[in-house]
Amino acid sequence: MAFVYIAIIILASVLLVKGTHWAIKALNYLAEYLRVPEFVVAFILAGLATSFPEFFVGISSALNKTPILSFSNVFGSNIANLTLILGLTVILIKGLRLESKIITRNIFYTLILIIYPILLASDGLISRIDGVALITIFVLYNLILFFQNKDFDKIAGGARRKDLIKNLFLFALGVSLLLIGAEIIVRVSIHLAIELNISLFLIGLLLVAIGTSLPELIFGLKAAKEKHRGMIIGNILGSLTTNSTAVLGVTAIISPIMIGNISLLTSSSIFLLIAYFLFMVFALTKKRISWKEGLILLFFYIIFIISQFMVK
Repeated sequence: MAFVYIAIIILASVLLVKGTHWAIKALNYLAEYLRVPEFVVAFILAGLATSFPEFFVGISSALNKTPILSFSNVFGSNIANLTLILGLTVILIKGLRLESKIITRNIFYTLILIIYPILLASDGLISRIDGVALITIFVLYNLILFFQNKDFDKIAGGARRKDLIKNLFLFALGVSLLLIGAEIIVRVSIHLAIELNISLFLIGLLLVAIGTSLPELIFGLKAAKEKHRGMIIGNILGSLTTNSTAVLGVTAIISPIMIGNISLLTSSSIFLLIAYFLFMVFALTKKRISWKEGLILLFFYIIFIISQFMVK
């Protein structure tokens, strides 16, 4: 039965590939039509779109009174984005250069936003009030980011107005395929995890996180192929921000998140912060992440997976 689950996950990944392709085409158009830099579009729109799977998991788990699944999924997805997803992308495109100064600023801002929910969870609970605070921070930060247009480079232009409706529809269709594909992956991953007798926290932290992080990987590869590498880091940072604030915020408002396993929380938090520190060092030292540094990120993710099975 496990092989059947794996086959279904592969087929669902095809939906993610197609959906991401359409979403990127629409986002490229929107960047030109709105005359805003690609990084802004990637950070706000793509970051939100590729985090839709995490949103679905959050809402579904909250409605089923198991919000801890969303919490662990957010941590697992963030770690996967910083190590597995970014590492694979950088290796496959043979290095990634950071071109915009604003990226540096938002790297530090994003660090603050991923630390905040860790502090909220330190007492074992993310309440509804905490959820409101997380969503408020998400909205305010994205508004500030949007109005920083003058600080960004690579502003596109020349998009035809008559193509607006078509591309909005294309974006909606792409996001729909992302959501459907991610839902299938999440559901099948849960059944596979149950069959293998894996705990609920680990399901979200490892299996579900990999499934819901696939859109970021496909988005990054497609963006690189279509010569829009400036969107790759923007999408990663946007996803981290969306997951850590909006996704957890919505989940906590529906159903407060009780963290029962403090040891797993501590372990995953430490790995998340170390992963982000590695990303910062690689990104800021030479304004470029090399393929060798991508290998280091991949190796770190393997260590993370092994360690989580050892934590009791």
